[in-house]
Amino acid sequence: MLASQDENAISDEELLTGTGSGGVFASGYLHDKPLIEYLGAAERVAFLLSNKKKGVRRESDEGATAYTPGDGYQAIAAITDTRVLFVVGDSNGTGDTSFAVPYTEIEDVKTRSGMLTKGVDIWTTEGVKWHFAVRSTVDIEPAVEYLERAAVVWSRVESQLRHARKHLVDVDDRLSEDDHDAARAAASTARDHVEEAQRKAPELTTNRDDAVWERVHEVEQRLDASVMKIHVSRAEKHATVANDEWRQEQYNNAYDAFLKARTEYERALDIAREHDFPEESDIRESADTVTQSLDHLSKSPLRRAETAAERARDADAPAVAAEQFEVALERYQTALVLDWGSEKQRFAGDSDELRETIERVVGELVHTRRLLAAYHLAAGNRLLAAGHPDAAKDAYENGRTEIDDALTVAKELQPRLTPMLEASADTLARCIEAADDPVDDGFEFVGDMADGDPRTRQLSND
Repeated sequence: MLASQDENAISDEELLTGTGSGGVFASGYLHDKPLIEYLGAAERVAFLLSNKKKGVRRESDEGATAYTPGDGYQAIAAITDTRVLFVVGDSNGTGDTSFAVPYTEIEDVKTRSGMLTKGVDIWTTEGVKWHFAVRSTVDIEPAVEYLERAAVVWSRVESQLRHARKHLVDVDDRLSEDDHDAARAAASTARDHVEEAQRKAPELTTNRDDAVWERVHEVEQRLDASVMKIHVSRAEKHATVANDEWRQEQYNNAYDAFLKARTEYERALDIAREHDFPEESDIRESADTVTQSLDHLSKSPLRRAETAAERARDADAPAVAAEQFEVALERYQTALVLDWGSEKQRFAGDSDELRETIERVVGELVHTRRLLAAYHLAAGNRLLAAGHPDAAKDAYENGRTEIDDALTVAKELQPRLTPMLEASADTLARCIEAADDPVDDGFEFVGDMADGDPRTRQLSND
């Protein structure tokens, strides 16, 4: 700081904290309150300049005004990390007067020198010139050099941050339209501007506590919050897709979508933790929900297959049982193949155990179909005996359909059952022929389907 070079060797600490007027042998300070109370809580002073008589002069197209300190007081120019602050002690006997010129409004800086004084002129973007004078013995070059640099750096940094803010608004707009690609592109462009501001800031100071860095940090934090929102929005979209795929029993697609959702939530959570954002708790809860969904999903195919098998075994009607066994078989087969080609198991169910279960369900399904076929055969026999060959034929054909359905499954999954089923199919075929050309020989043809049901026994008139 340069205040120590003032004519009365007043220390910087005194200029910052002193108040009251001076006397014959001492210079005063400010009238209303010390300089430090005019500064922001986090504002840092780089240089202090002061004078006792000249004060500060403001010139514009409307005219010029000089603000001079009262008797025994001083005018102080505080060159801080955000602005030039002029405070004139007891100006015109009415108390202190202060003016602030932010670096973002400074357009040019020049110095002038005279026999007894020298000074600095500051032009603003609004067309105002400020002039502050000090004694000629004061070395103002370091302060002026800092001021010039600050004006340039702040202007360039703010320009980049202004562009970044514009693109951050675009991020919000694109998210409201659920256009994640456009939102990410806008965030990426904003990041480019923030990074350019970060490259400019060290030209003024490497102290990241200084205001120019704080300004960059504010926008950077807002950018990170926007990126966090993008991750959360993408996670929600993936989770929605996952649940839709799950409902359609597209288990692998659902699993992949849940993994993507969890990855997005984890990325959002990292950002929230880093900045201590209040959304951290909600994001963690959402991520935990996705993890729970993955666990439920991994067990869902096997559970659904087991549920269908239990319904089949508990069914009172064989037709319902057969339908549920078909459903169970399809679901067990799905559970068996879900992890084929995967490096790690994602879904519940041991492959060998699933194959054994599938074989058992096939047996149960075939048995149920044969039982239904036997019922249709018995019904056809009764109808044929009662003189209703067309109705009997329909019954026999229904039975044949049951056997054909069982054969389709057996040929693929249990070929050893096919001879028995083919024999039953032949029996029903003969019955259909008999219904087409009934012979009244006193006997009722029932075929060779011995299922233990009394309605399938061969009957006679004896």
